[in-house]
Amino acid sequence: MVWQLGDGNTINFWLDKWIPDGTSHNSSSQTIIDTTLNVRDILNSEGDWNQSYLTENLTTSMTYQILAIPPPNELDGRDMIGWGGTNTKHFTIQSAYNIQRGHIHSIEGEWQAIWAWRGPHRIQTFMWMASHECILTNYRRSRWGIGISPLCNICGAADEIVIHVLRDCISATQVWLRLVPSNQSSNFFSLSCKDWIFKNITNNFHGTHDLNWNSTFMVACWNLWNWRNKEIFEEGFQRPTDPNYVILKMATETDNCLHNMCSDNQHETTFIGWRSPREG
Repeated sequence: MVWQLGDGNTINFWLDKWIPDGTSHNSSSQTIIDTTLNVRDILNSEGDWNQSYLTENLTTSMTYQILAIPPPNELDGRDMIGWGGTNTKHFTIQSAYNIQRGHIHSIEGEWQAIWAWRGPHRIQTFMWMASHECILTNYRRSRWGIGISPLCNICGAADEIVIHVLRDCISATQVWLRLVPSNQSSNFFSLSCKDWIFKNITNNFHGTHDLNWNSTFMVACWNLWNWRNKEIFEEGFQRPTDPNYVILKMATETDNCLHNMCSDNQHETTFIGWRSPREG
């Protein structure tokens, strides 16, 4: 069983299982911790995560994971206990059978694929949030009861859930059709959100432009979400006339940066010495 974060008043910050990688105390950098704190106690006066407390008491990896989770909010209702065998937190007989037979996915390994990527941290954090389906789409915002339509602002053809923004909306599909190699497109448009994300960030093949696919994929997702936000919140914004060029340029720069970082780690030893000059 796992906790689903709501207002943060019930979940014990250190002892309860509310983070995908487990409980917080497993990643504590301190020898003594206050186990009476609830999740809501780790917010600052403005209602955001208390970054100072997190960085002082947790490992860097765990701090990043918590910062990627939207902070608890009264509008999200009470904290709820859910079933850990499914993404929706709802119990199914099939998921229980899978756990019993040991066929459940290794979540730790999947998350590691995101954090092991050495590209921009803002993209890592976004992909972590997207895989949890907790980015603020219209569908998620509509559930707060503040009069927002759940429909996609761009196509208006379906509820704006995460997989719709990143893949199924016509504006995203047109981008992917030019990026995904034909021999890899068989189930690209059919997987569920989490399976789709992890399948693509763990693939080792090269895309249509001979770039590492995990870099191209994550850069594309981040740009699709960024452009969507600007279209909604920035008056007069227009998407690039050639979005694939922008994506591939950023992916190329990211791959080149990673290559240079690896090259910098290869040191060559040069031996030097000194001889006294001849007399006279």
